[in-house]
Amino acid sequence: MKNVFKGLALMSVAAVGLFAQAPAPAAAAAPTPEEIKDAQAIQSKQVQTPADADAKMTLVNQFVAKFPTSSLKGYILTMGGEAAQAKRDSARARYYYEQAIAADPNSDYAMIMLGAEIAQNTGEHDLDKKDKLTKAEKYAKDGMALIEKRTKNPQEDQAQFDQEKASDLARAHMTMGLIAMADQKDEAAGKEFLQAAAGDAMNLLRAGMAFNNAKKIDDANAALDKFIAIPGLPDQYKKMAEDEKKRGQQLKNAK
Repeated sequence: MKNVFKGLALMSVAAVGLFAQAPAPAAAAAPTPEEIKDAQAIQSKQVQTPADADAKMTLVNQFVAKFPTSSLKGYILTMGGEAAQAKRDSARARYYYEQAIAADPNSDYAMIMLGAEIAQNTGEHDLDKKDKLTKAEKYAKDGMALIEKRTKNPQEDQAQFDQEKASDLARAHMTMGLIAMADQKDEAAGKEFLQAAAGDAMNLLRAGMAFNNAKKIDDANAALDKFIAIPGLPDQYKKMAEDEKKRGQQLKNAK
């Protein structure tokens, strides 16, 4: 997983609120050099194995214990959520994202990812399914609203700011797609995944699956063909898309 925020390495001792994606509360003190150093170490820790994820979460826990009132706390906890997701530990991911939001109510990315975690772990026959999906949708929409209100920091390049904002909005649409799928609203899910494809082309495959489930075969094929046409697409993903097209044809023939 890529890092949620950019620019920590550019931070100076006097820099305040450099993180456009998770601004600290107005009254928060600027991070100390020690906080910045430890945060950089966490940010630079790559996660390629479950052991890497555990190591990163340990660093996150140590930071929070060491700097309980840090203005970077929400940002750090969000990285813990990403590490937990990389390990497919949904319970811990939700915990970190919830703590990130508690530490910083403007943690828009954490809201979006928490909504996705809730949606992906909501079963079709869960007795509290409606409550779960309502909660997930609120997180996603609140996160999107905060992203739309972001302002560029003076140190940040305009093109980079625009790209990151668009990428996180796309991720929010992915979350909305997952919520719609969990609610058996497959056509709506397909439309959300199409909007999410600007940030991650894998959402074209998700869109194809959702549209097929909704018996919108032509829409499914359009999304899948676009996915298959991606230059350098790994063979395993190409096969998944081709198999999904075959499934769509079978659904169409069964009408």
